[in-house]
Amino acid sequence: MSKQPWLGYLASAAITGTAAGLAYLLDHWLLPTSGTVLILQLAVLLIAFLTNFRAALLAVVLALLLFNFLFTEPRYSLHMTDIDEMVTAIVFIAVGVITSHLVTLFRNQKESLRQAQLRSNILLSVSHDLRTPLASVIGNLSTLQAYQKRLPEQERAELLQGALDESDRLHRYIENLLQATRLQHGEIRLTHAVQDIRPVISKTLSRFASQERLLVKDNLQHAMVEVQSSLLEQALFNVIDNAMRFSGETAPVTLSLSETDKFIVIDIKDEGPGIETSKRSLVFNVFYSSREKDSGTGGTGLGLSVAKGIIDIHNGHIGIEESSDGCLVRIKLPRANITEEVS
Repeated sequence: MSKQPWLGYLASAAITGTAAGLAYLLDHWLLPTSGTVLILQLAVLLIAFLTNFRAALLAVVLALLLFNFLFTEPRYSLHMTDIDEMVTAIVFIAVGVITSHLVTLFRNQKESLRQAQLRSNILLSVSHDLRTPLASVIGNLSTLQAYQKRLPEQERAELLQGALDESDRLHRYIENLLQATRLQHGEIRLTHAVQDIRPVISKTLSRFASQERLLVKDNLQHAMVEVQSSLLEQALFNVIDNAMRFSGETAPVTLSLSETDKFIVIDIKDEGPGIETSKRSLVFNVFYSSREKDSGTGGTGLGLSVAKGIIDIHNGHIGIEESSDGCLVRIKLPRANITEEVS
């Protein structure tokens, strides 16, 4: 609601009106004034939790006006003559403002704690996932510098290639880290374009060195989607890279492209050990990893989380499906409509 403030105000009016209506019905069963005030106060508190401080202040004003109009003498007017009711109204305003302010402080504190936890997770992940490739790069280049004149050409090439591979791994990790942070803060803005999904997939596959392991089964007839290709490419790369890492050195990874009335479906299947049913919903969480302590096995938990975030902002869906062997990740992207395809 923070991105569309009017939704908060609309919710404030709706909830306050509903609470006043409920209190008005109960008033026929001799609900005391204190009960009416408590119902309206509860509505203000609920609005403060669901929206923001300004919407809660609007609820306080609306609730006070409704209380005056419906429940004080003379009824159905904005006059208030009873001193007790005036005191009740003043206390209501004070309590409403204070509770709304306290709820806002609570929400801000909760968000601060969430951000602190995210930073802590980042530091924990960085401690391993930056250190490992950096150590390999430094080790390879140091060896190459110290012994390059005494090493055979093939060993020099292997050391250099190893440094390049680890540098590429480091680059991918940092890119995913930046994207995860941007997704967490809602800072990604899409520039959609209607295009064929096949070139995006081809460009993604070209980034892999072991392309002979990647098998594509294309059953698409209408392959047009409305996406930002650079982001979608990153999401696909993360999923395929994860599949290849868990499939060993030679096992194939299969991409099956199909379609339904509403979606383009991309199935990415590996020949690895698979994922336990209880953990399937966890693998898309930020920094969730199958790595145990500092063993070096398993991922950072960033790649699949970033993939899910990118698919989500494209109004798609990503999940792990049942498979007799290995792991099957299914991505669904909305098809571009017919008018967009024709244009």
